[in-house]
Amino acid sequence: MWRPTALACLVALAFGCDGAGGELDAGWPDVQPPVGDTGGDAVRGAVFYEDRVFDEGGFTGERVERPARGVRVQLWADGALLAEAFTEEDGAFALARGGLDAGDAVTVIARAEAERAGHTVRVADRARRPSVYALEEQGRADEAFRLIARADAEGGAFNVVDVSVDAFALYAPFVGEAAPTLTYRWERGRGFDCGSCYGDDEISLGGGFEDTDEYDDDIVLHELGHYFVDHYGRDTSPAGAHRDRQVEPELAYGEGLAYFFAAMVTGRPVIVDTFAGSNRVIDLERVLQNGESLDVFRGVTADGRLREEIVAGVMWDAFDGPSDAEPFDRVALGVEAVMAVLVDHFARWPFEDRGPSGIDLSDYLHALVCVAGVPEEDAARLAEDRAFPWSPAGCP
Repeated sequence: MWRPTALACLVALAFGCDGAGGELDAGWPDVQPPVGDTGGDAVRGAVFYEDRVFDEGGFTGERVERPARGVRVQLWADGALLAEAFTEEDGAFALARGGLDAGDAVTVIARAEAERAGHTVRVADRARRPSVYALEEQGRADEAFRLIARADAEGGAFNVVDVSVDAFALYAPFVGEAAPTLTYRWERGRGFDCGSCYGDDEISLGGGFEDTDEYDDDIVLHELGHYFVDHYGRDTSPAGAHRDRQVEPELAYGEGLAYFFAAMVTGRPVIVDTFAGSNRVIDLERVLQNGESLDVFRGVTADGRLREEIVAGVMWDAFDGPSDAEPFDRVALGVEAVMAVLVDHFARWPFEDRGPSGIDLSDYLHALVCVAGVPEEDAARLAEDRAFPWSPAGCP
């Protein structure tokens, strides 16, 4: 969870990972039962998780209990699954207890898997046959249950789910049929060679103690951004190492888009990545890294390479509203117009390529003009502020 302050945050992780095979456990039913009012004949309670509060200085040490929204809850008795539902926005649930008596022994299990508008996510461990993280509480059918995932145990898994639900809520109205379930593979104390990375509907999320990502909300959303583009948009990124590097235009576009996606979901132009004893803060609006202005945040190299932060910064400026601090920025697309560009336009690739081969920032600027209706002069001013060489080429 982000605590708003004056500055900003984060930077990228290298792409490509060690992966892990195996199948998820059989506890992911095809049935998606809605939460319903079962009257008085129900086992009731709520599910929470501990969130670690952070700001531009890293984790503050504060832990806050938050409702686990939309997570699957199951009612078991005598080894049989009797009912299941999803939690409400406040974490509450009601499970029909059927023929159970009030004093009967029951077990309630809350799983780190959630649904929002038909879009589903789950967090599993890294075993060869991985299991979804879960909380379990035993009691009587007439008791009120309160389950909480602690930060030093399953809390990170439930935080990942909660952050993902926010992303689903943002883009679900614009993408039609839901993509296959998104699975995160994560374990506390274990990292991946890639740090964190995405591929084939699975995000490998770093859990190493030197670089934990389960509470780095912006990293979680960055990787989810790749999943979003994979299913609903398009990029032609070759993948590869990208953090703190000037890279080829297609790679800069793919990674910059993923960081912009994270900023769009959180509603702030700040990306935060925490490490043991340090952190990275990228302010897309003010073009700063850890409070400093870097020359590489503007312009391209002689062979056309650039930083991903340039891409993300231009996209953020096109998305947010104008301000006195940025008189050059007269574009304010908002979510709906951004989705029209990312989903309705880029998903139709191939189209007439602008600039370097493949999809890059030049193509995005062209789409601002020809798809979103941004005046050519205003799009050119966004590029000029980042010293990105672009000239309008007219619309078909």
